[in-house]
This record gives sequence, C-alpha cells and structure tokens, in this order.
Amino acid sequence: MAVVKCINGHFYNDSESATCPYCSGDGSAGKTIPLGNTVAITDVPGGSSVGQTVMLDDVNTVSVGGVDIPQTKPVSDPVYGRTMIIDEQKNSEVKPVRGWLVVVDGEKRGLDFRVHTGSNYVGRSSKNDICFDFDQTISKEKCCDIKYDDRTKQFYILLGEGANNIYINNRILLQPTELKDFDIVEIGQTKLVFRSLCNDSFDYPAKTEGAC
Repeated sequence: MAVVKCINGHFYNDSESATCPYCSGDGSAGKTIPLGNTVAITDVPGGSSVGQTVMLDDVNTVSVGGVDIPQTKPVSDPVYGRTMIIDEQKNSEVKPVRGWLVVVDGEKRGLDFRVHTGSNYVGRSSKNDICFDFDQTISKEKCCDIKYDDRTKQFYILLGEGANNIYINNRILLQPTELKDFDIVEIGQTKLVFRSLCNDSFDYPAKTEGAC
C-alpha cells in the first residue's frame, strides 16, 4: 500500500484506486477551457478531454471527467476593460485666455486660436504657440509674435523670423504694432480677425488667498 499524489495534487491510496478518485487522474480538473458560442459539453467520459478545446455557452459550470469546472465569462459592465482618456492638463497650471484670433477667410474659416499672456509665436509647425498647419504658405516657425502685456492690458503684433509679409488692416507690418478689437490680420493665405477679452473694460479678478 502506498499513498501517492496525482497530477492535480490529490493524495490517495493506490492499492484501493487505480486512478485518483477525486479527479480520475486525467488532469482535466483545473485546466483552462476557452469559451465559445456553441452548445455546452456537459460530460467528457474516460478522460478523453485532455488536450481538447471544450466550447461553452451560457452555463455556470461544465463537467469534465466528473469534475465541475466553473465557466469564465467576460465582464459585461462597459466600464471595465475600456480605454479611458486621461486629461493630461487636469493637474497642470491653467493659462488664462486673454484674446482670440479667428479665421474669417481661408482653409479653416471659423477656427479660433487662443492668445495668452506674453509671447504667442505663430507658424506652421506644431512647436509654435499658434499653429497654422493647414496653410502651407506660412513659414514653419515664428512667422510673427502676438504679445499681451498684463501691465498695460494691451496686445501687440511683432515680426518674427519667417519670410511672410504680414498685413494689419491691409497695411504691411514693418514694426511692433498694437492690436485692437476687430483688427484684420493676414498671414499667407489666411485672414483672421482679432478679438480681445482682457482690456481696459475687463480683466480677471485678482486671486484671493487660498483661491485656486
């Protein structure tokens, strides 16, 4: 008489049983069984299920070699397993908008671009603060610079490093020029209207202690 261990970890007396009385010694218990869309196989006799793929349907268990094996189902809750969009700017510092440039004539009529405090470089490359990637006639980088000055609450447009001629209200830009509401800016084949948010009539309220 000897106590032996089957391949599934059960101990039994080999003088009383030729195979494991708990799982029939066929190794089917504990196996991973893929799920499918066919009728469930409820019994596989004689240990013939070893190495087979058993397809399941909408049943809770399947009996293989006399052992009930729980069925695994995918989670039906649409929240689980979904790819979630993470807002990378959620915890970053907000740059308050001070004004806008809005395309009124050109490839992307109606598209708007925010103007923030300090320099706002304009060009075709995504490296610029304001990217006109839809107009191939515009210089790649730093075609011009639109500035907002917090102290004076004024906007200015300055020539950059690009080769484009820039026009403000049909006049060529040759030196730093103040931008005012409804000024028309022409760069390449794109015409824009400028609108201010911050000016002598409005500015963001000063931060109070403890405010975010």
